[in-house]
Amino acid sequence: MQNDFIIAAAQFAPINGDVSSNIQIHQRLITQAIKNQVNVIIFPELSLTGYEHDVAQKLAFTDNDPRLEALRILADQYNITIIAGAPINIGKDQPQIGLFVLSPHQATFHYSKIYLHPGEDKYYTPGTAICTFDCQGNQLGLAICADTNHEKHADDTINQGASFYLSSVLITANGYDADTKKLQNYAKNHQVPVIMANYCGVSGSFLGTGRSAIWDNHGILMAEASETQESLIIANFNPTNTYAKVISSKI
Repeated sequence: MQNDFIIAAAQFAPINGDVSSNIQIHQRLITQAIKNQVNVIIFPELSLTGYEHDVAQKLAFTDNDPRLEALRILADQYNITIIAGAPINIGKDQPQIGLFVLSPHQATFHYSKIYLHPGEDKYYTPGTAICTFDCQGNQLGLAICADTNHEKHADDTINQGASFYLSSVLITANGYDADTKKLQNYAKNHQVPVIMANYCGVSGSFLGTGRSAIWDNHGILMAEASETQESLIIANFNPTNTYAKVISSKI
């Protein structure tokens, strides 16, 4: 691990089905992350579209999608890796639930959610491959919501070399305690930091309960956002100067 490696989890309430407006929100959060010298920022599940199944196929993205260009520019200009959620057009009737990774001066690629929630299979095709990748000398592993309910996903991701486990989620109040307990246990048992980015508002028919969080490699909670405020959770994993904080994206 390099001396300074700063990760941000972005928390916000999407405008359902309005990609253009959601990209503007992403830009605002990324700009605040840049001010805090963040190396990588992850957004919640389906952050670019909202958790909207009925329009997922219509709004689905590809790796070279021109709608991602504004985020690519920020990634290249400010040397920040951006991980944003959207349905993926795979050339079939049903898209996949994905995370697009925009790293500075590199080709955009995606991870597809492997474990679907009950009912999601009516609208989406599951992914098949674990995703880990290098980010400035650190191996990051990706997970989307229900992936984190399956210990095998965390096991496989860590065994593939991930030294951080980044999760993009939509978690409600009813599921928060159980879901975050699993994330905490992954951090403790695998001795890797775990980062969770959640919604803090309504998306689809679900109310995201916010409280995005980061746990260190001992499973200790480093920082947690509020239930309702658009914000960033930022943690620096410098071995001699580790810190975490919650900031408003609108400062």
